[in-house]
Amino acid sequence: MHEQSRGNIVEKLTVIRSREILNDKVKMEILEMLKKKGPSSFGGIVRDLGVSQQSATNHILELKLLGLIEKKTDPPNFNLNEERYSTLISFSKDD
Repeated sequence: MHEQSRGNIVEKLTVIRSREILNDKVKMEILEMLKKKGPSSFGGIVRDLGVSQQSATNHILELKLLGLIEKKTDPPNFNLNEERYSTLISFSKDD
């Protein structure tokens, strides 16, 4: 595959995935809560958002895999990756 074509495909997939996240209420609530409040424990996220542990686990796992949040071990908290969050939000401004 031509390098430029590969870049275009990756860019298109990134835009599509970003829009999916921007339209996912729970994922955005998690990101916005971490942006506003700072680091939070898993229990804090579940409590503050009023979602089930299973739902929170699924959303947090995906956000971690995408690099939007990071898990710290001491203390055990989830932190927002500000740079990636800003990039994600920039996709909402392209509409």
